[in-house]
Amino acid sequence: MKIGFARKIKHVIQKRCHNGKGAILFREIFDKKDFKSNLQFLHETIVLPNSTIGYHKHLGNEEIYYVIEGKGLMKVDGQEKIVKPGDAVITYSGSSHGLKNIYDRDLKILVFEAIY
Repeated sequence: MKIGFARKIKHVIQKRCHNGKGAILFREIFDKKDFKSNLQFLHETIVLPNSTIGYHKHLGNEEIYYVIEGKGLMKVDGQEKIVKPGDAVITYSGSSHGLKNIYDRDLKILVFEAIY
């Protein structure tokens, strides 16, 4: 059995992610060719201070945000909640979500996505 090790790729900057504000940094740890399942990717994402991942809809896939460090305001289907380290939020197909860094430091999350 082949063992999959994470890529040692540097973070890439992305401005206005999903039409959000500011910038995020992301690193693709695994992508769909690494999985033997419906998982599509695992990203390590840093939402910079005063930046957002814009509110957007998912169709045919699910996404999980797992907070590693920092604080954010998560919005899913119109409901908002402050998230902090150890919190995880799932967005199902047909639902919408977005995330705002509400802290003066980086907000680091892991992002998992799977398709049906």
